[in-house]
Amino acid sequence: MNTFDIIGQSALINRLKIALESGRIVHSYIFAGLPGAGKRTLSNFFAKMLLCDGGSKPCNTCQSCSQVDSQNHPDLIRLTSQTKTIGVEPIRELRADIGIKPFQGSRKIYIIEKGDTMTPQAQNAFLKTLEEPPEYAVIIILADNLAGLLSTIVSRCQIIRIPGLSTRQVAEIIERKANISSEMALVFARLSEGLPGKGLDLALSQEYREMREESLKILEGLSKSSLVQAMGYIDYFLDNRDKAIEILDLMELWLRDALVLKQSSCQDIIINMDKLTYIKSLANNFTLSHIQCIIENIEDSKKMLMSHANFHLAIENLLMKIQGSGEYVRSSRSTV
Repeated sequence: MNTFDIIGQSALINRLKIALESGRIVHSYIFAGLPGAGKRTLSNFFAKMLLCDGGSKPCNTCQSCSQVDSQNHPDLIRLTSQTKTIGVEPIRELRADIGIKPFQGSRKIYIIEKGDTMTPQAQNAFLKTLEEPPEYAVIIILADNLAGLLSTIVSRCQIIRIPGLSTRQVAEIIERKANISSEMALVFARLSEGLPGKGLDLALSQEYREMREESLKILEGLSKSSLVQAMGYIDYFLDNRDKAIEILDLMELWLRDALVLKQSSCQDIIINMDKLTYIKSLANNFTLSHIQCIIENIEDSKKMLMSHANFHLAIENLLMKIQGSGEYVRSSRSTV
C-alpha cells in the first residue's frame, strides 16, 4: 500500500507524515468516521509509516513494509470481534501483550476495530493503559461514533476525523478495485454517500445487484398492473423479510430519480444513470404528486416495519397504494 492507493485523502496523509517527521507522534489515536469512510485503510497506512525502516516512510521496500502488506508483522496487533460488542476479556489480553516489547522495531502498534463497541467495563479496563502506555506503544481506536466511547477515553486520544470523498473519487476507487466499467462505478459511487467502503461493498455484492433489479421491476409492475397482480409481489417481500428495509430504500431511490426527471431536465444528479430508460418510464407512469405520496407511504411503511408492525399487512397496504397511484394515472392519462 502506497500513497497512490489512497485516493482523496492527501491532506490527511500529509498531516500524518508531518507529525511523524517532526517527532510529534502520540501514544493514542481515534480514527473517527462513518462506516465505509476508510478508517481501516488509513489506519493500516499510518501503521505502515510508523513501522517502516526506510528513509521515506512508508518506503514500500523494507521488510517491515512487506510484512504489513502481507498482514504478518509481529509488531502490528489488530483487535477484532465477531460479536456486536468488545468485552473486557480481549482488553485484558491486549493489556498483557502491551507489556511485551516490540519484536523487531522500536514501535508496537495496536489497532482496535469498532472500538466504539467496547462495553463500559472494557473501556474502564482500558483506561489505565491509555493513561500510562509503554513508550514504544501506539494505540489506534477505530470508531464509527465517538458517542460510543467514554469521555475519559476520548480525552486521552488524538482524534483523526476521516472525511467523505467526492463522487468521482469514490468512483475511481470502485473502478480500480471492483474491476467494473467507469459508468457502473459512477452509479455505485453515487449510491455510496461519499463512503468508498460502502460503494465498493455495493459494487461487489451480487445480492445487492439482484435486489436493485428486482425493486425496479416491482415498481414498474405496480405502475401497470391490476390489484390482483400487485398482490403477487408480496411473496418477494416475504422471501426477503430481513432485507425489506433495504428493498424499500432502493424503491425510494428509483422514485427519487423519477422525481428529478419530472422536475428538472438536469440528468447530472440522477443516481441510477444506467437505468435511465426505465426511470423515464416510471416518470411517465406516475404523476408528480403521486410520486411524492408514494415516497411518503414508503417512509411510513419502513417506520411500521421497524416498530415490528404486522409485516404482511404493512407490505400489502403499501403495494395497494402504489398500484392505485399507477392505476389513477392510467385512467386519467395525466402527464402532470
